[in-house]
Amino acid sequence: MKFLVPWFVFAVLLFQPRSSQAQHVFDMGLKGSSGTIPFRLDNGFLILVEGRIGTQSNLRFLLDTGATISILDKKMAEKLKLVEFRPPESFNFGRKIAWQMSNVPGVQFGPIKASSVKMLVGHLAVYSEYARNVDAVIGTDLLKLCNFSIDYDSKKISFYSCQQDYSQPSGEPLSECLMVEVQVQGHPVRLIVDTGFSGLLLYEERLLKRIPALKTAGSSTGVSMGGWLQAKRMVLPDVVLGAKKGEVSVLLVKAPPPDRLPGIDGVVGLTPLKAHRVHFDFEGKRLSWQ
Repeated sequence: MKFLVPWFVFAVLLFQPRSSQAQHVFDMGLKGSSGTIPFRLDNGFLILVEGRIGTQSNLRFLLDTGATISILDKKMAEKLKLVEFRPPESFNFGRKIAWQMSNVPGVQFGPIKASSVKMLVGHLAVYSEYARNVDAVIGTDLLKLCNFSIDYDSKKISFYSCQQDYSQPSGEPLSECLMVEVQVQGHPVRLIVDTGFSGLLLYEERLLKRIPALKTAGSSTGVSMGGWLQAKRMVLPDVVLGAKKGEVSVLLVKAPPPDRLPGIDGVVGLTPLKAHRVHFDFEGKRLSWQ
């Protein structure tokens, strides 16, 4: 059994641009309001909310659709006196990461409530600099229990249609992921939507297999991500992202082995959408924005 853990991966989403059709989809998903909570934007893209685990309240949760299973910080697990055991490895941008796992008595944020939640446990500050000040990373195993909208102008998250019950992650990462399809120089590229990532990242070998005559604008620059992942930063012309077409800055990294994330060409965060509001419809398998 394997899990995707955040960069810091979602059921297949249909990619809906900002249009009359997208507006219709957006409106249709907003029935049955279940509550609204404030959020804080950290580092310009990370979504932090307040939540509760067991007897501990006022905790800092990072909402990350790029994780198929939620993760509890080791310090909080010790405070809750949880019993842990070692699960199979997880996969994160080419890294194999060993975690422990525990059954958490209860998790709540906004209207989402779940008991006996299976969560990974580890030192989040060691795992990522972006998670050094959070108590837990909330993944799609919990986020999919409600449809929700992220309003960047008001800094609020609204929840809708909370009808699903919590079930343990299947261990099949792609069954838990939301994906979109964009056009790069006339070719379809499938991406995992990751709220814990700020830009557009593509797997170089898979991209070149889809687009052998890939065109770039200018030269590439080598960058290091997190001190362990090497990438090339470059600009690709003729990229269609929603209703917008033009040049887009991307990161190219070495593709995972063929049996890892088959058919997936990369990851995209919400920042490139430049949206005021984004709606996740897990029931209808759609993503829309304004």
